[in-house]
Amino acid sequence: MYAQSALAIVLLARSATAKVCMNMTVPVDISARTGVFNIAVPQTNLDATTFIQNQTQQGRNFTEFALLDYATTSGRYNISTQFCMPSAGNATNPTIQILTHGIGFDKTYWDLPYDNCNYSYVDVATDAYNYYTLSYDRLGIGNSSHGEPLNEIQSFLEVAALAELTMMLRKSIFPGVTQKFGKITHVGHSFGSAQTYSLVNMYPDISDGIVLTGFSMNGSFVGFFGAGGDFIQANLNQPFRFGKVDTATVLAVLNMFSLTDLVAGVNAAPGLDYPNGYLTNSNINANQYLFFLPGFFNPCILLASEQTKQPVTVGELLTLGSLPAMNAYAGPVLVITGSNDLPYCGGDCLATGDPAIASIPATVAKNFPMVSPSNFTAYIQPNSGHGINFHYNATGAYAVINSFLNSKGLMSI
Repeated sequence: MYAQSALAIVLLARSATAKVCMNMTVPVDISARTGVFNIAVPQTNLDATTFIQNQTQQGRNFTEFALLDYATTSGRYNISTQFCMPSAGNATNPTIQILTHGIGFDKTYWDLPYDNCNYSYVDVATDAYNYYTLSYDRLGIGNSSHGEPLNEIQSFLEVAALAELTMMLRKSIFPGVTQKFGKITHVGHSFGSAQTYSLVNMYPDISDGIVLTGFSMNGSFVGFFGAGGDFIQANLNQPFRFGKVDTATVLAVLNMFSLTDLVAGVNAAPGLDYPNGYLTNSNINANQYLFFLPGFFNPCILLASEQTKQPVTVGELLTLGSLPAMNAYAGPVLVITGSNDLPYCGGDCLATGDPAIASIPATVAKNFPMVSPSNFTAYIQPNSGHGINFHYNATGAYAVINSFLNSKGLMSI
């Protein structure tokens, strides 16, 4: 079930003046309490639709309905990481940002190669602000270990992996990394923000500062995300990337989708063999609805997003809302969300219904009772949907994030 443990280091440098990165596969031994759900793993696309219908029915908590018991899941898993350092990495007391992607993406969300890397958060954090970064494929996704999609690959097992990566850096035992870090911060997107939120509640001293992008604590609109994605089996949607390609699969895809779906990832490296129960949004139209604000993105990056998208497990979907109402963390918190974010703002983050409330993300302040008002900031990124990094003004959001961390004394020195 688990991939073989290995450490593979590849040095990457785009130019003599660009950041320097290492790709590493890091084994982690982790354990977490996971839910035992008394439902069948979806086996067909119709099963996947039924699952989403159950999840999005108003007045019904399908997670609570399907939950049978809890169990402890333990194992050794491989996590695919990218560690990057500034081209002028001469800080004596550097700070590292740990970057956690959301649903639909892998670690490349933070370092998009599209358009000469003008959409790379990592480029800005490293060479404009002198931070080190660690991005990674969340457990179950991309080149990290995959697993059983219902009762294994769930939110809190992934949080355990994030905690272990963080402690390796704290203890200076991260494979292949010789730097010692004075401060460690965490930046998440969407589901990655939810995992960052859970991480610092479970371990309040693990992070010196957190940034929650594409986030609020308002779950009223998450059903829009589930329904709008038209989620189906990933291995049928893009069989060359996500499944085992055989005649039956090709015929099935031809009958259901366009040629674009069939050939997506035909040149991708093999190995992303996802079993049934790993779901993905159905097509480029759904991708736009979930993550993009029309008129404020390059259509070519939407196509690139569709060709590089990643799935989500049914276990993740059942546990993504398992967040404590009150968080024990007391450090600096920035919440930055696109003005027209779908799942956390219903498409309009300023439509609060109360003139005394500046924005929906601003209400997250009450969930951090230990954080002083001076250490909490909610910022609405204009002209952006849920996938902030994909919009024309993404670099503006990058500046807000890194300037916030700098203002809290978290810069590398």
